[in-house]
Amino acid sequence: MSLRIRLSILITLLFIVVLIGASGYIITNARRAVSEEIQASALHTLQLVEVLLESIDLSGQTGLQKLVLEKLSTLKSARHLQISVLQQSHMARQFPPQARPVISSEAPQWFIKLVQPKPMEFRRIIVTPDIKKIEIVIHADPSHEITEVWYESRSVLFFLLLFIVMANVLLYITLGRYLSPIDSILTGLERIENGDYQSRLPQYKLPELTRISNKFNHMANVLLQSKEDNRRLTQKTLAIQENERRHLAQELHDELGQSLSAIKAVAVSIEQKSSDRDESIRDNARAIGSFSERMYEVAKNMMQRLRPSVLDELGLLIALQEMIDSWNGSHGEIFCHFECNDDLRGLGEDIDIKLYRIIQESLTNVIKHADANEVHIKIDRQAELLQVTVRDDGIGFELLSVQRGLGLLGMQERVETLNGTFEMKSAVSQGVNIAISIPLTNNEESEKSKTIND
Repeated sequence: MSLRIRLSILITLLFIVVLIGASGYIITNARRAVSEEIQASALHTLQLVEVLLESIDLSGQTGLQKLVLEKLSTLKSARHLQISVLQQSHMARQFPPQARPVISSEAPQWFIKLVQPKPMEFRRIIVTPDIKKIEIVIHADPSHEITEVWYESRSVLFFLLLFIVMANVLLYITLGRYLSPIDSILTGLERIENGDYQSRLPQYKLPELTRISNKFNHMANVLLQSKEDNRRLTQKTLAIQENERRHLAQELHDELGQSLSAIKAVAVSIEQKSSDRDESIRDNARAIGSFSERMYEVAKNMMQRLRPSVLDELGLLIALQEMIDSWNGSHGEIFCHFECNDDLRGLGEDIDIKLYRIIQESLTNVIKHADANEVHIKIDRQAELLQVTVRDDGIGFELLSVQRGLGLLGMQERVETLNGTFEMKSAVSQGVNIAISIPLTNNEESEKSKTIND
């Protein structure tokens, strides 16, 4: 769940709590207002009736007093009130009692139950000259007051709910606007994780996000500089390594190779000059020649692995073809298909030796780990880009569950020193596919710069 949704839910819950509290406050005030209003109306009405009857009584107009009582008894209800006249002595005509009022309001029942007050009843006994006792009963009828309070409360609650909805929508839009840069920050972090240290973040409106952007860009600059330093260091290390290999191969060729050739020549000379009676000398000389020849083959293979002479003499394409033919001859259970769309001359010594080592290491990994039947190597040379694909039909592996060994890391480092990209895809039972892209323009310029510096 995103931060925007979480904050929206939290603010909505807060608004709901406010709405519940406000509703409770409004309903409490409404209940108190209804109770106070009908109570005051009943008391005032009762006092007015008492004053009226007392005034009539003082005037001595008995008929008028009786007429007023009859009118009160026939009065069904007044606003907020219901008046009843009860006769407690025998009369020729008794006043009919009325039942307690039933609340009839336009408000919904749940609101009526929440705000209706307790039943209110007010009684007064009046003694008249011809009637012993008359009891006036006033019942409070809150129907009209509840209706008025309902309209007022409904309006307040409606505007409060409208405010909450509008505030929620506004906050959601505002949060989305100000938190939208988080997606670009996450995208930038993913690019950094994938090795794209040239990724930069823009300046944002919020000062907190601007500080994050500045720190991110500074981190990217430091990582890019570190990557460049590591690339130069790796390139220098590989160059030193290749120079040492070349020097060692040259030493093996010049010193050990010539010495073995001389030993073999001496052994052949001894064999030829020995007489028939020196059979043991002839056999020993023959054995020495055989051993020296075997040692020369071993030294030759070592020189070939240290620095293939055909690479310097005939170029990269012939060197790769010779290596792959030799590899196919040594591994009859696996066959390597090689395809190249153009001559590979003119790439530069740096690309030649590194590409040769990359393909050499790829074939070594196939033998060690792939358990494959076929390997396909394709080199596609374009005007400004060299693309190399190495694909096998082996057992494959899960990229995230297997740690890369030194062979793959060495291949990737060689590609990165050439400003290229190294991408490997694999899955269980689907083999391994390695795609390498090397820009030729930048490497030609660096090769010229290297030549001038040397």
